Amino acid sequence: MSSKSVRARLPAPTVAPGAKFAAPAAGARGLAARSALIETAIRLFCRQGINATGVDAIISRSGVARMTLYKQFGSKDALVAAALEEEGAAWRAWFFARLARVEGGPKARLLAIFDALGEWFARDDYFGCALMNAVAEYRNQSSAVLAVTQAHKKPVLEHIRSLCDAAGAEDPEALASQIDLLMDGAIVKALIQRESKAAKQASAIAEALLRW
Repeated sequence: MSSKSVRARLPAPTVAPGAKFAAPAAGARGLAARSALIETAIRLFCRQGINATGVDAIISRSGVARMTLYKQFGSKDALVAAALEEEGAAWRAWFFARLARVEGGPKARLLAIFDALGEWFARDDYFGCALMNAVAEYRNQSSAVLAVTQAHKKPVLEHIRSLCDAAGAEDPEALASQIDLLMDGAIVKALIQRESKAAKQASAIAEALLRW
C-alpha cells in the first residue's frame, strides 16, 4: 500500500449499488482482457491506492488497450467495483476452503480462522484487505464500494455464525460479531506492523470467548 496519506475528500464512484457491470466481450480474447484488467487493477489498488492509480497505469501494466478497458467496463469506477467484487469472491473461496480442511468440530474451525489469517498475513503480497482499504480510502462516501464490501462480508459472517451455532454458543450472532471484530482488527494491525503475530493475538482472545 502506498505510504502517501489518503486525501481528505475523494470523488466517490458513480456506479450504483447492485449495478450490473458491463458484460465481457465475447470470446476467449475478451475474457482474457477482462481478467488481465481486473488482476492488474486490484494489484495496483492494493499497493498504491485506488485514487492514486490512474487508467494509464492499469493499461500499461495489463497490456490491454484503452478502448478495450472502456468496452469491458465503461469507466474506471465500474472497474473498481468489479475488481473489488472479484477480489472478495476469490478471498471467500480461499477462506471457506481453508476452514473446510480443518479436522475437528466447529470450535476448532472457529480458531482455525486465525491460523488462516496468519498464513495470509505472512505472504509477501499482503497489503491488507482490499475491500476494507477501499472503504477507508473513500471515507465511507462511496455507496458502490460500501455495497460491494457489505455483500462480501455477509456470507463470511453467516458462515462464522453457523459455526458459532454448531459450537453451542448461547448467542451465535453476538459471538460471530465479536469474532468478525477480532478478524478486522487483526487484518489492520498486521498491515500496520508488517508481521503476522496479530493473528495469534486475536486467536488467544477468540479462544477465551469459546470457553464454555
